[in-house]
Amino acid sequence: MTARRHAVLAVIAAVLAVVLWWLSRDLVAVRPPEVDPPVDGVILRTYTEPWLLLAATLSAGVAMVSTTLALLTRGSRYEQ
Repeated sequence: MTARRHAVLAVIAAVLAVVLWWLSRDLVAVRPPEVDPPVDGVILRTYTEPWLLLAATLSAGVAMVSTTLALLTRGSRYEQ
């Protein structure tokens, strides 16, 4: 593959990683514990979907490897 293809793959993988990370997060409303004085309303907690977070991590890894390959293949062209 050429350096340009590696660079395009890196950009696509990085964007995919950000989208998957964003989709893996969710806010969940839970009832507060029973305390004295009582608390009104709900508590918002962040819940993370582990499979989407794993996919985002793998996509970020692909982006880093593709970026490295793009830089190495571009650099080797100038050494010839």
